[in-house]
Amino acid sequence: ARAAARGGGYGRGSCRAARGSGAAGGGKRGRAAGGGEPVKEHLLLTRYSPKRVDDGEMLSYKDVQELLRVPLIGVIPESESVLHASNQGTPAIHLKGTDVSEAYTDVVARFLGEDQPLRFVNYDKPGLIKRLFGGK
Repeated sequence: ARAAARGGGYGRGSCRAARGSGAAGGGKRGRAAGGGEPVKEHLLLTRYSPKRVDDGEMLSYKDVQELLRVPLIGVIPESESVLHASNQGTPAIHLKGTDVSEAYTDVVARFLGEDQPLRFVNYDKPGLIKRLFGGK
């Protein structure tokens, strides 16, 4: 996996990206080096925050995809549920009903050839009532 970041780490201007190909780092390895069918490369963005993109603190998924020139297979949203799952030793995909679980399920479906819409990439600004009385 490779990380694509502007500014480094998880701070201002960063975005994490994983390029998965079965052969870390790309290039001709494994099947492709042996004359077999090349391994397909996919881009999976994790810890993605549409709000931070909207605020100019993070690259958009389109910007990252353009920089890396690798087909996007999915976007996993930033979520505290991942931390809770990690502390419990539970894979995030098993946290049914969470955005993270649904995003990973979408990625698996796309990997298996299903057509899935890209979700969790747009920021819906909270309305006046929500801003006044709270809520995420």
